[in-house]
Amino acid sequence: MNLERKFSKELAPDLRKETADKIREARNKPSNFDELKKYNKNVRELPEEYESWAPIKESFESLKKDIWGKIFKTEKYRERELFLNEVLSLKKEGDITRAKMEYEEKLNEIIKNCPLSIEEREKYLSTEAMEKMPLEDYLTLLKRLSGEAFYHVTRYGVRENTFMSTGGGHTLGKGTFINSLNQLLEDGNINSLVAREIKNDGSYILKSHENEIKEEIKKGTPIKEIVDHLMKQYDTEYFLDRESAHFSYGQDKHSMYGAEKGYKFYVYYPVEYILQNDFFHKNREVQIKIGESQFFNRGGIDQQYNDVEIFNFGKGVPVNAGILCITGDVDVDPKTGSQYLIENGEPVVDKNGEFKKPDQTITSQEYWENYFKINPELRPSKIIYSDFGTSSNKLDHVLSVWAESKKILNQDPDKKEAFDNYVKFTQDALRKIYTDIITEDF
Repeated sequence: MNLERKFSKELAPDLRKETADKIREARNKPSNFDELKKYNKNVRELPEEYESWAPIKESFESLKKDIWGKIFKTEKYRERELFLNEVLSLKKEGDITRAKMEYEEKLNEIIKNCPLSIEEREKYLSTEAMEKMPLEDYLTLLKRLSGEAFYHVTRYGVRENTFMSTGGGHTLGKGTFINSLNQLLEDGNINSLVAREIKNDGSYILKSHENEIKEEIKKGTPIKEIVDHLMKQYDTEYFLDRESAHFSYGQDKHSMYGAEKGYKFYVYYPVEYILQNDFFHKNREVQIKIGESQFFNRGGIDQQYNDVEIFNFGKGVPVNAGILCITGDVDVDPKTGSQYLIENGEPVVDKNGEFKKPDQTITSQEYWENYFKINPELRPSKIIYSDFGTSSNKLDHVLSVWAESKKILNQDPDKKEAFDNYVKFTQDALRKIYTDIITEDF
């Protein structure tokens, strides 16, 4: 599907006809001296439309006066004719290009001012449609949306970006090589901590507490108490926090949550995709509201965290429904894709405590294109090798009302009961996983 062509036919038929006429007229114009003479019935006079083009006018007048040159086809005459031909060809191509550019500019304005109808939302914003949609069509579709977007940062490389917040430190894995990207691509969905733990049989929590569990077993601590302690990892004052995937709104937060400095990996989603489908959301930073073009806390620190929580009963947000954005011009090791030298899975540090750089490098885009050729099953349907983001920078009442209707805490009692039941189900599932594994393996 070519969405630009489809939208232009539906939304701008007059513009299409007008542009087609302009291009047809431009293509009928002369691109050499012989055609110019045929184009102009009065071969002794230059057509008025070319009068303002000094190179054409001067060359035409010189050729017209050089009678002997025309008869004997002198070298000087041929040079002048060749020059005129080149200028005429340039003008012709310029007229065609200008008509196309004016068309694109006007069409973009028309598309931008024609938001999707309810029927079009159902057609174009479904998960199935967004996953299958090629990048060019996806970018065209974005022109008919608000520009507001969610971003999910993932990590690949040595973790350098960390920060401290009022809720504690976000420093886990600092200075180590982390590969969350591949896990994300293998899964195909951005999902919650709870859903990932259930799918992976509790591997993350059990692995990170392995030594602690062994010590408690030696002490004779009852398994139930050990499991109770592990389950505290899911205690939070924020409803559905651990059961939701986390995003930022309006801007990517690589500088806080990413790995290597200046080397970004994040997935972009238009807000309308999340609102259209079976997702519910909330933002613990209550000052930041969708549709109000406000991306920072209005009070306190001028900051935003990765705290837009998107919930859909553990199904996850498909990577292929968004755009994977990777910084494409970073110099990386052709073996690992990191900016730093990696040996045995860890960065090499020099005598000054700095991460060593590899001797040979390629661009990050080259590395990942090579990687996806070797692993085509992991290649997302849409990749951009640069920063990509959009924003409306204006208040959008329609979007704001729509977003309010999809907030987790604004749902009807039956839906809230379903949320509660999901929490109970996952808590019971995790408790059983931890109990069974500790009983069998520890």
